[in-house]
Amino acid sequence: MVAETENGRENLMDFFDRISPLNLLPTETRTHVRASQKEMLLAFRSLVDEAIKYVEKSEKPRTKPRTRIEVQ
Repeated sequence: MVAETENGRENLMDFFDRISPLNLLPTETRTHVRASQKEMLLAFRSLVDEAIKYVEKSEKPRTKPRTRIEVQ
């Protein structure tokens, strides 16, 4: 259930931030935990990017390299 705010409905992410168990941790610890979460997401993004590159590479038609023949 998302609480009401002055502007209407509260942003869902703000709601989860408020009820997060991280709020029980000291501020400095929370900062490090959030940074590590961001790094994990960035690592996952790089894996997804590589998977996309692999799929795009395999979609390209495979052709034999051309051989140049000189006509006299």
